[in-house]
Amino acid sequence: MLATEYAKSFEIESQREGESDLDFRRRVAGVLRDKGELIYANEAYYDKRIDYEGGDVMTGVIGAVAMALQDVDYGGDGERKLGDEFAAGVVAQAPKENPMLELLALMLMGDRK
Repeated sequence: MLATEYAKSFEIESQREGESDLDFRRRVAGVLRDKGELIYANEAYYDKRIDYEGGDVMTGVIGAVAMALQDVDYGGDGERKLGDEFAAGVVAQAPKENPMLELLALMLMGDRK
């Protein structure tokens, strides 16, 4: 599990007794995101490397870039940011001719014109 590897590398507390793998991945990803380690955070959260199995990892990174370009930050901790960035990534990658997705994008990022 990548979260285990990154916990060691970044001196994050190892998996606690009784902590599920998912909870551990989310905790490690949140700490990494708070440290500004965007790619490692997404890799730990989805347990996939960006260069081999991009998918959700890439969606989160694209969302973070989209939010940064729009100067949007909804606050919250690292785990919350990962969720916001994933949602923004879905919207950013969606076909632009769908009016419902455009409305969702406006709701998420606001009208920046």
